[in-house]
Amino acid sequence: MPDTDDTLDEPAVAFATAKTAVAARLTDLAASSDVLQQEELRAYAGRGFAAGWRMPVEFSDGVRRIDLLLPAGFPWQPPRVALIDRPPFLSWPHIEHDGVLCLASDMLDVDPYDPAGVVTYMLGDAAKLIDRLIAGELITDFQDEFLSYWDHAADEGGPHFVSLLTAEPPTREVRVWRGKKFYILAETDAELERWLVNRFGKKPDGFKTDTAALLWLEAPPVPSDYPRSGQDLRRFAAAAGEDPGALLAKFVRPRPDRIVAALGFTTANGPALAGVIAPEPSAPRYGARDPLLKGFRPGTIPDSLLLARYLGNTNLIRRSIERADPDWIHGRGQDSRTAQLREKTVAVIGCGSVGAAIAVTLAQAGVGRLVLIDFDILKWSNIGRHVLGATYVGQPKSKALAEKLRSDFPHLYVTDFVCDADTAVRRHADVLASCDLVVSATGSWTADSRLDAWQETTARRIPIVYGWLEAHACAGHALLIGDAEGSLRHGFDRTGLPHFQVTVWPNGTPLRREPACGAAYQPYGPMELGFINSLIAELALDALLSATEPTHRIWVGPRKRLVQIGGGWSAVWREDSSFREEGGFILERPWPVADDSGKEAQAA
Repeated sequence: MPDTDDTLDEPAVAFATAKTAVAARLTDLAASSDVLQQEELRAYAGRGFAAGWRMPVEFSDGVRRIDLLLPAGFPWQPPRVALIDRPPFLSWPHIEHDGVLCLASDMLDVDPYDPAGVVTYMLGDAAKLIDRLIAGELITDFQDEFLSYWDHAADEGGPHFVSLLTAEPPTREVRVWRGKKFYILAETDAELERWLVNRFGKKPDGFKTDTAALLWLEAPPVPSDYPRSGQDLRRFAAAAGEDPGALLAKFVRPRPDRIVAALGFTTANGPALAGVIAPEPSAPRYGARDPLLKGFRPGTIPDSLLLARYLGNTNLIRRSIERADPDWIHGRGQDSRTAQLREKTVAVIGCGSVGAAIAVTLAQAGVGRLVLIDFDILKWSNIGRHVLGATYVGQPKSKALAEKLRSDFPHLYVTDFVCDADTAVRRHADVLASCDLVVSATGSWTADSRLDAWQETTARRIPIVYGWLEAHACAGHALLIGDAEGSLRHGFDRTGLPHFQVTVWPNGTPLRREPACGAAYQPYGPMELGFINSLIAELALDALLSATEPTHRIWVGPRKRLVQIGGGWSAVWREDSSFREEGGFILERPWPVADDSGKEAQAA
């Protein structure tokens, strides 16, 4: 064991060694530099810089000073470079408020074993960036990376903005709910109310919405053109193709205490949103004159004049907007599957450790509507491998999972039924028939065969994905019976034993028992389940997007674990052309079909 004191000193020794190497490299480069004192390092508050050098560098417009800065974690953390002689903040892109440069190389991994080489590269990169900034080549980066620079220019304090809006033109009237700490923008009141109920479990007391505006412009402004006053907001409305005397005048007429607007822009990297608040002009400090009606009786002032007075020289409050709409949550607007999945409805029957994980994955993937069906109650013994934790113990699994998903993904539609598969078929067949897919994760042959029989009788054949485990989750199966011919029962005998199994247990399946009547279980954990749950969820997504033919996929677990707990590979698996002794892979096999005599024949 190394000495404790030596271990504690190791980071300091590494930093000192790297710092010495950097100092030597600066000398080799014939760079004139001065060591930064602590007072100078404190100018970069919160950065954690422990050492640095200031040096003059010749650029196309003359000499400018730069700082080379080493964080306390150097060489394991990258060095930074700051420009001392610079124009006011937000005049040039890629320079933070304290002058530290945002270099592309900051996002790259660096070699901690060559600190001098890393510094040489960073200084060269910084010089190239500064030269381009001096030449005015990167001004359009303000627009391409609009959100970062708007965040820098946003006012401190004020409400947090969350947007459920569809981030696209045209300019239009939208709705806003104004909470104490945050505002939520949405297309309709109904969308706002449902989101809030899903997120917080109930409608806020005194729920009320107001009119807001979404002003859409084809290109974002550079910082020097950011709106600062009500007059600027009118200018933006005009640029958005909206007559300020129409949309904004409608907002002003009832004399609100503030006007809320979202500014939308088309950028090279996708749509961007920014928020502004225009407070009602305040009355003069002395006298009781109304700044809006001055010179007019109530109800007689022209709309155009009222708008000009309301949105005049009053300072706007600029705020960042955090998008929470489905397009942004599911793929940041770049996943082509999002729109398709949003229109899909999936029923998940069986909300245990398999079905619940699949439901969460489908929600994260963007499936718009989920129907959760399970009759069981969540127990303490379940939570070791279930997505639900102690908060939900004692509740029906389907109901608790629905509550969690509504809170975690407030834009989704999630319903639940506390019942078994047979009851779901008898009492809620209309709900199942309206789905695009049913996922059965019951682990019950009775339940699965009931669904198989139901599928054959439906007027519109609803695809079903079945998922099941072999003992101790040493293998797992996902089966799609789609809208073409096929049946679950073709791969099983009448008691529910599959014709093809990957594993075999010479001494019988090793079960553990609780000190209770009939309480047996298999002690596998979430790691083993993770592969199988992903297998089933992926086939479910394939079924929603394209797959229709019967598809059987198998997760063949690692041999090492199988042997450790007394199992082995089955004879039928060993004879298969895809057999691999080591395991640990996914296999796709044809699913059996019935021939004319009713006997089972393997699909070609």
